[in-house]
Parts: sequence; structure tokens; C-alpha cells
Amino acid sequence: MCKCSYRGAVEKLIDEEFFLQLQEASRLQALVLLGDFNYPNICWKSNTASCRQSSRLLECIEDNFLSQVISTPTRGDAILHLVVTNASELVGDVKIGGSLGCSDHALVKLTLLREMGITKSIVRTLNFRKANFQLFKEVVRRTPWEMVLRDRGTEQSWQIFKDVFHRVQELSTPKCKKSGREGKRPAWLRQEMLVKLRKKRELHRQWKQGLVSWEEFRST
Repeated sequence: MCKCSYRGAVEKLIDEEFFLQLQEASRLQALVLLGDFNYPNICWKSNTASCRQSSRLLECIEDNFLSQVISTPTRGDAILHLVVTNASELVGDVKIGGSLGCSDHALVKLTLLREMGITKSIVRTLNFRKANFQLFKEVVRRTPWEMVLRDRGTEQSWQIFKDVFHRVQELSTPKCKKSGREGKRPAWLRQEMLVKLRKKRELHRQWKQGLVSWEEFRST
């Protein structure tokens, strides 16, 4: 069954948001984008697609002078994991094979090159301070959940919801380098809330010492 037949308006919205981000990222001097794009309808040998959304991805890649370097299936006969770049000379020694645990997805191994040698791995974390929560609201409001989850079991329904959630999270929540002071406290703990917590802690101390009433402390 073609995936495009049930993706619906919500996933189209998510895809279009991703295409805009991909267009912006293509302006970088060197871009290498890796991930499970989940477009089984695309034939990368002939650069053709059997549904409109898959064709939109091909158009986006071509219009922004990008290239896709994976040519071997990563799950069954489909190429789901892609490596998109605007500098193909940075990607070398691509190997497909093996799997992690019980996963039916093949492992993708490659080397990223630069003038001074192999790039170093950087741990990145979700930056909720810059998250676009409006996109989450749009998904909840527009998704026809009754139709999407009809006649599906609990496990399958949960997997569908989780896939949509993770897909929206990747698009709406940027990542940042996990280092310095920012990595020492939760990203959701904003300065405003931190001030309120400190005030509450101070009033609790004063209440213990009998300097303020219980009603004053409770009102915080």
C-alpha cells in the first residue's frame, strides 16, 4: 500500500515545513544531512517517485543543488535512510549492512571528511527554548485520528502516534550543542521560572523560621 494514501493533510504540512528547512540549510557552505526520511516510493536510480509528496522531496533536492548518496536498500528493497549533501566530496566509504539488535533497518556507516581530517562527533540536545510548539498544536488539531487509527490494534496505533510525534519533534525543536551552563539544567527551566522557584524556596526558609505566615508561603 502506498504510504502517501494515508499520510493525509497533517503529514503534508510537516513535509512542507521540512522542505523549507532543507532549503534554508542548503545555503550552508557544507551540509551533510543523515536520517530515516521514510520515502519508500522513490527510485533513486532513476530519480522518480510514485506519489506527489515523494516527488516534492526530489524537487526540493534538485532545486537546491543537493545530492543523495545512499544507493543500497536499508530496509527490505527500499532506501529509507538517506544522506543528503551539497558537498559530496565530504562523504566517503559508505557501507550498508548489519543491524542494531532486533531492528529490521540496516546500519549505515560512512566517513565525513574535511581538510584537517575526520570530523569529531558532537553531542547535541533538543533546544526547547526555540521550539515551535504551534506545529504540535496544528498536528493535534488537524489530524483525523479516528480515521487514521481505525481498525488498528493498540500497539500499532501507539507506533503510528509515536512516529508522527517524533517527526514533528524533529522539525519543530532545533538542537544545540550540549556544553557549558546550558547543559547543566533542563532546557525547559527558563529564567523566569528559576526566579519564582528561588523566591518560593526563600519564603519556605522564612516560614520555617517563623518570619512569614503559612498563608503567605502557600500563596506562592
